[in-house]
Amino acid sequence: MLLDVTGLEVRYGRLHALRDASLSVGAGETVGVIGETGSGKSTFARAVLGLVRPSAGRIMIDGTDVTRFGPRQWRALRRTGVLQYVFQDPLRSLDPDLTIASSLAEPLRIRGVGVTVARDRAVALLNRVGLDAELLDRLPAELSGGQRQRVAVARALIVEPKLVLLDEPVSALDSANRVRVLELLRTLRDAGTALVFISHDLGSVAGVADRVAVLHRGRIVEQGPVRDVIGEPVHPYTRLLVGSAPTLSSAAAGRATRASLRALLQEEGAPA
Repeated sequence: MLLDVTGLEVRYGRLHALRDASLSVGAGETVGVIGETGSGKSTFARAVLGLVRPSAGRIMIDGTDVTRFGPRQWRALRRTGVLQYVFQDPLRSLDPDLTIASSLAEPLRIRGVGVTVARDRAVALLNRVGLDAELLDRLPAELSGGQRQRVAVARALIVEPKLVLLDEPVSALDSANRVRVLELLRTLRDAGTALVFISHDLGSVAGVADRVAVLHRGRIVEQGPVRDVIGEPVHPYTRLLVGSAPTLSSAAAGRATRASLRALLQEEGAPA
């Protein structure tokens, strides 16, 4: 497994952000992690990236136990390029003072790749994500939101990672650019890159992922193949998500939404 998370727990003071979360991702597999705001999705990503330290559990990346890695070990792992991350807001993740060419080439330059080779790789990656080479000399602010997000994906791919984590990669995009980025993710999946697609939008995840894990209040309450989770959701929260997604809802799922909400509220001790 490229990523094997077992019993992950993360606390922020008294707040339990993640509880006993387990998830695995194999080579070339796309796994969606869905849930509403505050469910623990970003905390899960930050733990996998070493940005927060878990209070319990284990994180294995490409066969290496990284659970207790320190800053130097994480820096060395990131420089291998095995794992890359695409942030939700590409305008904030791309240096505003660097041209697109410089941003794309930076990971290669750190690894000692020459200027000409790095620029050639940058051109090839832009083509791969459906952008023209003429954008190389522009600054991030001179690109549209969809173009910046595709540049962010290209930057993650330029070191040929085995695994890419994407945190809400289409939530800030309009419909046209959302479609373009989702098509790009399907292309990456088909090319063998392993992806963890984190989102609150079950509809977007369903069109890309092989499997899906549903996070609710810090717990993974359901996971499995997309077809099974959408077609026969077991947990009340999952049924609510499916019933609320217009592109996924069958008539039966729509009728079940109100019952699912009542069951969920009763499960959590709230009045129905």
